[in-house]
Amino acid sequence: MAGNWNFSTPGDPTRNWSVALTSDGVYDDNFFATKTNRQAGLRESEDVKVHANIPLGRLFIGAQYDYGFAYPHDINEGGYDQSHNASVSANYTVNPRLTLSLNDNFVSSLQPGVVQNPATGAPETISNFGDYIYNVVGGSVNFGVTPRWTASVSGSWDFWRFQNVDQNVNNHDDYVATVSALYAWDTRTTLGLNYQYSQTDYSQPGTNNGLNTYSDNIFLSAVHQFNPHLSLTIDGGYTLQESQDGSQSTSPSGSATLQYSYTDSTFSLMIAQSLSEASVGSSRSFSAQKNTSVALDFTHQFTRRLRSDLSATYVYSAFSAPLQGTSTTISPTEQSITAHAGLSYAFQPWMSVGMDYYYTQLITSGGLNGIPFIEPYNRDQITFGVTLTY
Repeated sequence: MAGNWNFSTPGDPTRNWSVALTSDGVYDDNFFATKTNRQAGLRESEDVKVHANIPLGRLFIGAQYDYGFAYPHDINEGGYDQSHNASVSANYTVNPRLTLSLNDNFVSSLQPGVVQNPATGAPETISNFGDYIYNVVGGSVNFGVTPRWTASVSGSWDFWRFQNVDQNVNNHDDYVATVSALYAWDTRTTLGLNYQYSQTDYSQPGTNNGLNTYSDNIFLSAVHQFNPHLSLTIDGGYTLQESQDGSQSTSPSGSATLQYSYTDSTFSLMIAQSLSEASVGSSRSFSAQKNTSVALDFTHQFTRRLRSDLSATYVYSAFSAPLQGTSTTISPTEQSITAHAGLSYAFQPWMSVGMDYYYTQLITSGGLNGIPFIEPYNRDQITFGVTLTY
């Protein structure tokens, strides 16, 4: 296998590696995402990204590392925050009919924003448990049985480790395995029959191991390419979830994603319904939650130098569990909203300036004695900075 490492000029979008440094001034009106005792002020943020693509014949490797630094951690006490995000993926074409892929993503960061379903990628809820370590590793095998039929097997394992001592009870691992049979109806349409097994194991699973769950999901999928710019992906099925305490939950599940791309614009819209594992957003008393989510992303290149980015997510989560010792069923809900608007201008291929606005809101209902299981809050962040790329 022959390598192809291309040391091209800075800012060249076709180069196989790059380094970018971003320096931001940030106004944050709620440092710690709380309802009361909000802390607001200015922060200095630095971010370094290293990116590389390594083509080696039939093997292609992509890697990225992102380091973030923010000061101060606390307006009164100072300190600083750090974050790390490293990812690597490898794809190997054994022959025209058989391909293998492997990927890993490691994150050590501050409060998470929207947590995504490890199986579908759909947003689920906002996690509020502070600093955390997250890692997901996955792989897949795709084999072309005939010119029209393709068999696929994939799996992933992820884990959450929260750094605050009082949140260690939320440490958990997720396992997902999927088997698919895909049929190419024509050059634009692919249909699939899929079975997915998932399992969640908590380090402290609660009463009768109630937070540890197993799920079976059978679903149909369809992908249609309307034209070179517009495509639609649809999944629909049914999920049966069993908890180790003997309880069961069932729900229809599915998602639809519409994607549009053109020379100057990209647009993506996802609508999803899912029955997820134990809640990490409301209370450890609930071993299942139903999520309805919408995710929107839009980018547009006004000119060669001016670019915009808009994104938003909305997640409605409904929980249900009996109150121990009574005949009462507790049914709290959560609504999480996030939004981002960004504008960047490139003075040179290697230097650009950008302004971004981020909005986060968590709305909750239900609780005990008028006290919600988790406090609602809202947060606004405005950033302005300069990015240098080599």
